[in-house]
Amino acid sequence: MWIKDLVDLIYFEHAIIRVRLSEVRDLMSECEETAFRKLAEVHHFVVNWHAKIEDKYLFPLLPERTKPLSNDHRLIEKFGNSVIRERRKDWVSRYVDVVINHNRNEEVLVLEDLRPLTSDLVEKVLKEAEGFPNYSRITGLILDRVFPS
Repeated sequence: MWIKDLVDLIYFEHAIIRVRLSEVRDLMSECEETAFRKLAEVHHFVVNWHAKIEDKYLFPLLPERTKPLSNDHRLIEKFGNSVIRERRKDWVSRYVDVVINHNRNEEVLVLEDLRPLTSDLVEKVLKEAEGFPNYSRITGLILDRVFPS
C-alpha cells in the first residue's frame, strides 16, 4: 500500500478533489444540473470529511502554522454553500480555484513538516472513513483492501 501515513492520504485526497472539481468546471457548460449535483457532492466531501480530518488530526500538530489554513476551511464551506444554494454558475470557477489553491498552500506550507508526526494516524483515519457516506465511491479507495478485517 502506498499510503504510508496521513500526509500521503491528504495528498491523495487533494488529487481526487482536483480531478472532481475539474470535472465540475467542465460539466458546467454541458449540463448545469449534473454539474451542480456533482459540485454539491464534492463540496460535501471537502467540508464534511477532508477539512474535518485535517482540523482534527493534522493541524493540531502545528497549530501556530496551520491556523490560517483551518480558517480557510470555514470560508470554503460558506462560499461553497452559497454557490450551491444560489446556483451561481458564475461563481463555480472561482470556488474551484479557491479550493485548489488552498490545497496547494497546505502542500507547500506544512504537509511535509507534518509527515513525521502522522504515521500512526492513517489507519485510524481510514477506519473512520468507513463511516463516511460514499468515501470509496468519491475517492476510488477501497477501504477493506487497505485494512482488511
